[in-house]
Amino acid sequence: MSLKTILFTNARDEDNIIEWIAHHLIIGFDIIYIFDHKSIIPIKELTKIFKKGVIVERYNIDGPIKLQLMVKAAKIAQSAGADWMLYLDADEYLVLNKFSNVKQLLYQFHQADSIAINWLMFGTNHHKYIPKKGLLIENYTSSDLKLDKHVKSFVRPSQVIKAITPHYFVIKQPNKMTSLNGKQCTSFNEWNISFELSPAFIAHYVYQSEEMYMKRKILLPRDDNSQFRHIEHDIHQKHNECNNTLVKDKYAKYIQQLLDKLQKI
Repeated sequence: MSLKTILFTNARDEDNIIEWIAHHLIIGFDIIYIFDHKSIIPIKELTKIFKKGVIVERYNIDGPIKLQLMVKAAKIAQSAGADWMLYLDADEYLVLNKFSNVKQLLYQFHQADSIAINWLMFGTNHHKYIPKKGLLIENYTSSDLKLDKHVKSFVRPSQVIKAITPHYFVIKQPNKMTSLNGKQCTSFNEWNISFELSPAFIAHYVYQSEEMYMKRKILLPRDDNSQFRHIEHDIHQKHNECNNTLVKDKYAKYIQQLLDKLQKI
């Protein structure tokens, strides 16, 4: 039996959105569904190169949109007959260390209704300004050595009750919530291992360059509570712990090949 998988996000003026889409199509998602939250350049215009597999819905509402969009996404996924869905931010990339594609991962956890995947935090690479060329995953190759406790979670849309945090959905049978290390967890999964040993992780490019940090994180309100963040003055001291080219080495070539092919069509 083939599993149908949908990846959702809400995005606003994300420079890397085409790369992000290509990455997640390559690893096996059937549909990428994007809520375009007030982007100056409409994401639908940017995604015309993708002839199939990408849906963009414009969303112009102000205020904290994240949780309401997560619930809407679950309803869309259920109506579409999806077996599994995942809701990420556009600075989060699912990385499969031990699996060839998303469906192989999901088949392994066929008895679960929710699967938590830990973050791995990536730093600025000490970039002050946005790099002029290269993929995001090529330009940011400094990360923490070990997984972060925060997670994002795959879920079966048919089992969703509600969303109370960006990290997981409340489901009908909480005992069917699991993680890659077999723990039942919600927002946090304490798993103190090196990223190289994890079967999968979510690469979270939280700051990117100092210029991008100001553009994305400081000048815009949060999408989960509509509050503005305080400036962190030490971002270059965070998450640059080790050189980590795993994501770049594993995916950059294939992302670029797909984008080059699509742009020639």
